[in-house]
Amino acid sequence: MGQATFQFTLQSWGTFTTYDHPEKITDNYFKFNPQTGESDFIPGDTIAAYESQQLGVGIRRARLRGKMTKGKAAGFVQFDAATATMMDAQIDYSVSDNMKLRLGRHVGAGSQAGGHTSHTAIDFVERSIVGRMWASGVGRSDYRTYGLSLIGKTGMFDYQILANNGSNKMNLKPYGTKSSGSGTDTGLMPQLDFMVSSKLKSGLWLGMHYGLPNENRINISSATGFVYYTPSDYKAGKIRGKFDFAQVKKQDSGYKGQAMGLGLKGFYRLSDHLEVGAGYENWDPDSEVEKDAFGNIVVGVTYSLDPEHWKDSLFKLVATMKTSEQDSKPYDPLIIHMVWQVYMH
Repeated sequence: MGQATFQFTLQSWGTFTTYDHPEKITDNYFKFNPQTGESDFIPGDTIAAYESQQLGVGIRRARLRGKMTKGKAAGFVQFDAATATMMDAQIDYSVSDNMKLRLGRHVGAGSQAGGHTSHTAIDFVERSIVGRMWASGVGRSDYRTYGLSLIGKTGMFDYQILANNGSNKMNLKPYGTKSSGSGTDTGLMPQLDFMVSSKLKSGLWLGMHYGLPNENRINISSATGFVYYTPSDYKAGKIRGKFDFAQVKKQDSGYKGQAMGLGLKGFYRLSDHLEVGAGYENWDPDSEVEKDAFGNIVVGVTYSLDPEHWKDSLFKLVATMKTSEQDSKPYDPLIIHMVWQVYMH
C-alpha cells in the first residue's frame, strides 16, 4: 500500500477587538396611529458615534494531513476539522528528478503571499491581505482550485504551470455548461496560470506569477510578484524582510479599472526563541474609484520553544490596526490576537 505519514496542526486563539460605531442620523418620518386614524409626525434623531470592545476565544485551525507514497506516485490529503472542509486532495507523479505532475484540488501557481505561504509558517496571525484579496478576486477564496499542474526546476529557476477550471468549487465545468462570466459554452480551454521563482545564495528569494484571462471561465487576469530576504544564518541580531505585490483586472468590455495591493514586512531576531516584526499592507479594490482603499498596520511578537523548528510549537501576540480611506470605516480599527500553535509530525 505504500508508506503513509500523518501531520496535525492545532491553532487556538483569543482576540480583543475595538469596534467603531459611526454617527447615525435618522430622518423625520410619519407613522400611522390606529387610535386616531391619522399619521403622527416622528422627528429624526442623531445617535452619537461611540466605540465598544469585544473579547473572544476559539479555534483558528485544526488541520489533519496525510501522505502516502508508492513508487513515483504520491497522494496528499488535508482536512480542516474546524470548518469540516476538505482543503487538499491531490496526486503527484514524478516524471523525473526535477519535474512532476499534480492533479486534483491544490494551491497551484498563484500569489506567494496567498496559499504558497503555509498556514504553519504565517508571519503574523493571518496571511497578508495582498494574498487574501488576490485569491478572492480570481475565484480561489481558499487559494485552491481543481486542475493539473506541471511543477519543475531548471537551473536556478523553479516553475509551475497550472491548467484549472477557474473555481475552487467541486465543479469540473465540462463542455456544454455555462460559467458565471460567460453566456457561451466553457469550451476546451482551461484557465491558465504561470509562476517562476528563484532562490539566490545571498538570501534573496524572488518570483512572479501571471494568470491569463479566459472569457469562458472567469475572464480575469492577474499578476503577482514577491521579493523575500532571509539570511542563511538567520539568528539573534539578524533581520529578514518581505515585499508582495498583486494585481487583478476584469477583462469585461469597457472596464478600465483594476484592483491592486502591496505589502511590506520586516522582522528582527531578538534571540534564539524570540522574533519581532512589523508590516504594512494595502489593497485598492478599484483604481477608477476614489477613497476605496484599505489596509493593515501590523506589529507582532513570535516565540518558539525550538529555535531550529519554528513551526513545531509557537506562540504569537499580534496587534493589527486597520486603515481605510472611506469615511466611517473601519468598524473594527484594532484587533489583538494571541495564538498558540502545536504542529505534530
